[in-house]
Amino acid sequence: MDPTRFQEVLDKSCLVKDLEMLPFGDLTEIGERGVNLSGGQKQRVQLARALYQDADVYLLDDPFSAVDAHTATSLFNEYVLGALSAKTVLLVTHQVDFLPAFNLILLMAGGEILEAATYDKLLASTPEFQDLVNAHKNTSGSERHFEFASSTKPVTSEGEVEKITLGNS
Repeated sequence: MDPTRFQEVLDKSCLVKDLEMLPFGDLTEIGERGVNLSGGQKQRVQLARALYQDADVYLLDDPFSAVDAHTATSLFNEYVLGALSAKTVLLVTHQVDFLPAFNLILLMAGGEILEAATYDKLLASTPEFQDLVNAHKNTSGSERHFEFASSTKPVTSEGEVEKITLGNS
């Protein structure tokens, strides 16, 4: 085990405070299927395990669903945009606030890809996406603003977007 990497992973996965509350910290025995952890803690433990492995590709299925808004923002900024900035990340999310940070968004409905483009292009040209963003703004009451480090992400070319869209038509 690399203690420095372990601590970094705990920080990026928002687990430091959780471990401080456990009677034996990271040596606390967890029950079968994580019975003594909350849903958000289980989710963050899984994220930490994935990050510690240092893979090239990460497939994240709605990793913010079981955490509060503050923790979701921290995970997004520290984990996704920070720790995974040099990795390939396929993220499934319903968190509309985070979408502007990505270099490519696949808008899906009924298991089909409707459009594949950048946030701005989808917002300008796709009524379904406009409806999604507007519905979110209306229900959230006020738009949350996040600072994104998206300049570190590679830009997807129009040709790559077309390949994705045409390959699934």
